[in-house]
Amino acid sequence: MISKSYLTLLSLIIIFLSISCTSETEEVVFTLDGTLHNFDQENIHLLRATGLNASEFVAVDTLSVDADSSFSATYSLEPHFYKLSINDSLEVPIIADSGQNISINFSSDGGYEVTGSPDTDLFEEYEEYRMRILREIVYPIRGQLDDLRDQNNPDDSQRIERLGRQVLRAEATYRDTLIYAVHELGTSIAIYPTMVRWDGDKHMDYYDELATEFAAEHEGLEVAELVSEKVRILKQVSIGGKVSEFTAPTPSGEELSLYDNLGTYTLIDFFGSWCGPCRAESDHLGRMYSQYRDAGFEIFGFGIEFQRESWLRALDQDNRTWINVSTVDGYESDIAADYAITALPKNFLVDENGIIVAKDIHGEELETILAELFLER
Repeated sequence: MISKSYLTLLSLIIIFLSISCTSETEEVVFTLDGTLHNFDQENIHLLRATGLNASEFVAVDTLSVDADSSFSATYSLEPHFYKLSINDSLEVPIIADSGQNISINFSSDGGYEVTGSPDTDLFEEYEEYRMRILREIVYPIRGQLDDLRDQNNPDDSQRIERLGRQVLRAEATYRDTLIYAVHELGTSIAIYPTMVRWDGDKHMDYYDELATEFAAEHEGLEVAELVSEKVRILKQVSIGGKVSEFTAPTPSGEELSLYDNLGTYTLIDFFGSWCGPCRAESDHLGRMYSQYRDAGFEIFGFGIEFQRESWLRALDQDNRTWINVSTVDGYESDIAADYAITALPKNFLVDENGIIVAKDIHGEELETILAELFLER
């Protein structure tokens, strides 16, 4: 028979554990407050980023608005990348870390200012720098290419191909420049939404070290796991790594395996019907395919597509006669994630065993590499 003293002790232990668990889950991590202006409706949602690219968000809370249009909330949520969505028309990025009291000061003209979060300040500075580089380096050339393609003049094919290569060089410069902005972030959680543009081939040592330091500082957090996973994938798809196997449907619906269709050398070409530089290099790829196909060269095209009809139309218009597959789910496919595809064009030249021998090669560089490889054989 159980004694009363034992039952009393057991009850005290249960109460202590209950209090401990409750205090742990209710520990304040950060707070949010602000006052709205000029909003007809007052519908506020707090969203949390998910995935390696921080491109998808899930709702975690709905905030109530007081009669004076102010709101405030206290959260025990993990430090993370959040967005405050106002009436589904305005989104305010917030990088929330422990102990921060974050205020959003809305202005009468629809603008806002976030205070109380140094991590958010760092992210805003990164975004301002990134957009300035895009406007100065990439947009002017990309605009010329888009205008020329819209004219659809066959006599412009060489100029389109040349502009396409210029856009690729401009975008490569843009991505290379961003590494300096990432350095400024240190181990702030603000690095998480920048991962979408990390280039592992040129900066792998830095990102590997950063992931280690970040994991040590933010041990146990989801963002630490995401940063480590991003670096793992970047290593896998670096030169010398072995690409992942995948299968996907052709235009006719047949499921084709990458590894079942590897040639002596295969260019895994990630393409988009909406991507100007991708379309601009179609003719050049066609010439390389014709020249080296009998020697064992294969192209395995994967469409980062959002509409099946647009994909099929582009394949026909650009005469992309090699293998083409697509899951038609844009950047959200598992295949895009496994290959760290966050921007186009993107390609990987692999040998017969799926080992990456070169990547992101276009134009004359592709010609030179193929000539060397097939001459050696």
